[in-house]
Amino acid sequence: MNKIVEIVKNTLGKINRFKKQRLNYSPEEQEDFPVEFVALCLIVPASALKNLGENDPINISDIEKLIDNASYFLCTHIDEADYIWKLLQTTNEDIKTVNVQREVYIRINISDGEEMIGKKIPYILKRNLPPYGAANIIKLACLKYLSVSGLEKFNRV
Repeated sequence: MNKIVEIVKNTLGKINRFKKQRLNYSPEEQEDFPVEFVALCLIVPASALKNLGENDPINISDIEKLIDNASYFLCTHIDEADYIWKLLQTTNEDIKTVNVQREVYIRINISDGEEMIGKKIPYILKRNLPPYGAANIIKLACLKYLSVSGLEKFNRV
């Protein structure tokens, strides 16, 4: 049993060293390392968004606050997030002018967040946020009132 634990620890150590080493390279050199993005999809009240907009970068502490305010959440691969987006019923309303309690879909792509995929508890999701990963808001949209289409794919808080 100890041999297995030792192998796992060595493997995890190598992965962590690889991630840290990648940060020390120039952007041109980093292209040699594959960067995996995950999609964090949240349903939050409009009041939780503050001044966030599509294509904006977002820091880890703001992501944690959004997770805390989420009524539904999901962290998955980019392809699955694109599929789920098509299932949701959204409106074209301006998020900055809607009722503060209105539910809003927000998708954030996060680099190096593979450990977040499939987590079903908000605390665990936040704990696995990558400290050095880049994150951008990809989609923002109001959900139609009383729409549940697509939400069956999410975890309910």
